[in-house]
Amino acid sequence: MKEQYIQKLTLIIQEQVQMFLLDAGEFYPFGTCIDKNENVKPVGVYLDNDNPTSLEVISLLEENMKRGVENGQYKIGAVVIDVTIKEGEVNFDAIEIRFFEPDNQEYKRRIKYKTYGSHIEFM
Repeated sequence: MKEQYIQKLTLIIQEQVQMFLLDAGEFYPFGTCIDKNENVKPVGVYLDNDNPTSLEVISLLEENMKRGVENGQYKIGAVVIDVTIKEGEVNFDAIEIRFFEPDNQEYKRRIKYKTYGSHIEFM
């Protein structure tokens, strides 16, 4: 079941990332979860500051995810950030998905991508 949740979230996250990148050319860190009723939902943060840093947003999203899985509100949660992967002398754009589960297991999955005019190719 766990792997099904991970696959489901990964596909939805890739769709969201594609939409953000094609519409705005970038994206801010965001969160998504599968709640206790098995619905996929976005997870946000509310800040007094209108221009928070990415690190502030990531930190608050991670806190919300941990709290949500600990109290049984979420079956699994994910925080998504934009990263660069260096392989040799070549840099690749990528997303890093940080998964949070009730068993306190946290892990990351990185997926490289290429941006084309009308679509994003995940590798």
